[in-house]
Amino acid sequence: MHGFPTEKVPTLTDAEADTLRRVFEAICTEYDIPREGPRAEHLARFLMAAFSGPLSTEKSLLAAAHSFYLRHIAEP
Repeated sequence: MHGFPTEKVPTLTDAEADTLRRVFEAICTEYDIPREGPRAEHLARFLMAAFSGPLSTEKSLLAAAHSFYLRHIAEP
């Protein structure tokens, strides 16, 4: 991941990366977020932080991402 010190980037299994990718794509599709740009980057940072915490299932991560989007990314 460009811009992150390598010691700060967690190593993900293929299954974990797929889970994060599916949740990212679902949120981007549902809320019409371009895959590049500040909104997508903000979402990706949230997903990485949430995934490394208690939200490790796809269902819990998706629910948290919906809530996060509505509170922090959605334009008024």
